[in-house]
Amino acid sequence: MSSSPFPQLLKRAHISTYDPLITRIYTSTPSSKSQHSDWGLKFPVPIKKGPRYIKFNSLDAGPGVNCDWRSGEREARFVQAWGDGTVRWQNEDEVQALPFLTKAQTAAFSRNAQSDDYLTEQIPSSESAEDQLWMKDVESMSEKEFELYLDKIRKGRKEFLDQKLNDISTSIKETLVLPEDNTLIHLSYTGKTPSNSTLNYQAALTTSELRDVRSNKLNSKPHRTNGLVYSAKPTSSNEYLDTSSKKGRVLNKVSRYDNTQNTSRSLMGGGGNNLPWIVSLGGLTGKTITNNNRFTDSNVGGNAYMNNSIDQTDYTRSDTSAGVGKFRINRAEMGSNPPSVLALKDSKYTNNGTKLTGRWRQSTANQPSPLDTFRFDIDLSITDIESEVDGAGAGVGVGQPGSREWVGNESKLNKLSMGTWQDELNLGGPRRERQKGEALDKLKKKEREATKETMSRLHRLLNKHKVEAEVKETEDGQ
Repeated sequence: MSSSPFPQLLKRAHISTYDPLITRIYTSTPSSKSQHSDWGLKFPVPIKKGPRYIKFNSLDAGPGVNCDWRSGEREARFVQAWGDGTVRWQNEDEVQALPFLTKAQTAAFSRNAQSDDYLTEQIPSSESAEDQLWMKDVESMSEKEFELYLDKIRKGRKEFLDQKLNDISTSIKETLVLPEDNTLIHLSYTGKTPSNSTLNYQAALTTSELRDVRSNKLNSKPHRTNGLVYSAKPTSSNEYLDTSSKKGRVLNKVSRYDNTQNTSRSLMGGGGNNLPWIVSLGGLTGKTITNNNRFTDSNVGGNAYMNNSIDQTDYTRSDTSAGVGKFRINRAEMGSNPPSVLALKDSKYTNNGTKLTGRWRQSTANQPSPLDTFRFDIDLSITDIESEVDGAGAGVGVGQPGSREWVGNESKLNKLSMGTWQDELNLGGPRRERQKGEALDKLKKKEREATKETMSRLHRLLNKHKVEAEVKETEDGQ
């Protein structure tokens, strides 16, 4: 009995196709690669020494056609670093919708923001509750709460679609001929609905829940005039959980020209010579912000101190811990406008008609990677510095939230205010160690020394100008 012809028919049939622009990464076990050259494809790919992850431009090309493979390490490591869902990526449309952002993202725009809990409002608030739009904090939900929230949104999906179809004009309705044109995906993809329509819908659901007189659900809204007063808490789980901080390395300072351009376009403002750092983090680069405070040193501008105290990477490699620290991601934006990448033109041998190795080929080594076609904009805050770690391995800066070190953490900036001259004069020390008139005598002594040094500098300058004047008179006389 002959074998079934189904595998051959399936191989030749065009039942399904795939987009060649979608990057497909392949990997295999070390034994399969070394013994059988098996990467999970229809044909073996003999790679003796190469990367752990590879990608192909043509799945139908076999060893006889010299299968063209490229390294997929960059894409695989990017997914491992950023694909766990802990970082909330946003696009340009979400950046413009400032009223719908969480408090952690709008803290830099509101200097008097005092709301620090789920569905709370600012106290005191200049606006009434009727003018404010509230959204559910999805990031603080558990998995079960998030599933219930999605079910609630799905129930109103048909009503939301009917409302959007009624809002569009008659001329646009005439273009919706096919059944798939009357879907939310098509309306959003073609730009027939506003970009923030989904945010408005979520805000409407939250508003209806707050105004429902039959609802017995309690929302955390503190009383305006009386009630319990709690200590200030972190504004979001991103600031409270230490696991949300990622390890990175400081590369260099932002140039003054680039910082001026970014500051002029930024709503958060900024200025001075406290330029942000460029930080390498998970295969990408981000910038530190200098206008927000670390929650352990919020009263003294701790993030500014951390920005000044961290060192640049030691490129001589004598100090491997220089520039290494933990950074909290405040904002992560993924843009569709790619950056300008140089040296991505075709090989010069493919333009002058030269034939390589008996085949017409186009070099794929100079082609851009899929990660080069996106623009990543990340704002970071320094939470810990590796060089400030003691022998026990616990960070001196932040510490474990709730621990004795975290509660009684003394800012290093306060220690910097006590200069060496104060130590010499014994100012602010214990009373039993002080002597009457000692500080005044030392202060007068330092004043006399400073006056003497100033007078000697003036005499040196006068003598210098006097000698120059005498030399000039001698030259004029000659």
